[in-house]
Amino acid sequence: MSTLSSDSQNLSPQPGSGALRGALLGLVPLGLLALIIVTALALAALSRQLFAASGFFAQQQAAVIILIAGLVLALVAYAVAIVLIMRRIADWQQNGAPVQARAALWALGITALIVILPLLLAILFPQHPAP
Repeated sequence: MSTLSSDSQNLSPQPGSGALRGALLGLVPLGLLALIIVTALALAALSRQLFAASGFFAQQQAAVIILIAGLVLALVAYAVAIVLIMRRIADWQQNGAPVQARAALWALGITALIVILPLLLAILFPQHPAP
């Protein structure tokens, strides 16, 4: 008999691997968002160096165009990633994998909190309080 078939039957997933897989999948939108933001900021800094001889207004216009394009790309990527992950979570819930689904939902909640945290801090701690 083949030892390959007996080895494949003994392989079983670890007890916490479903929760880890779900949590990591829930953090994918945050990773995409961070990657796109870092790339947009690096491109904006590079464009400032490339347009240095053209003057300030050319530098400013190039940086604004790059940052707006990065913002739009980040919003689209974040929304698409959330939709795809929510579909995967719905599949997990229907197929009887509640641990993965629950961990992914918790990770998505943490991702949303991290994304909204700067806005909340700006509202709660204004730089110039009203008299």
